[in-house]
Amino acid sequence: MKEHFKTILEAFENAGIEVNKAEFSITEYSLNTNLSFKFRNLDEFLEFLHLSAPSDDERAETINAVLIEEGIDPDSFFYVNFYSPKVAEL
Repeated sequence: MKEHFKTILEAFENAGIEVNKAEFSITEYSLNTNLSFKFRNLDEFLEFLHLSAPSDDERAETINAVLIEEGIDPDSFFYVNFYSPKVAEL
């Protein structure tokens, strides 16, 4: 596992948030939170999310579409700002 990924996972553990349940936004800048991380490109982000199986293609394509919609080059660096999942109020 990449050292960078270990740092991210430690931050999630400290925040008490499960990676697979976290929501995120992708921007060209950091929001300067404890859960805001820089990724070198889309491939590195997908590797972090463990999205490499053919069954993951749809989610990977959705993330790629978000990058393009935001005007971010998938082959260039970007920031992923993670946050706790929103809980619907009753």
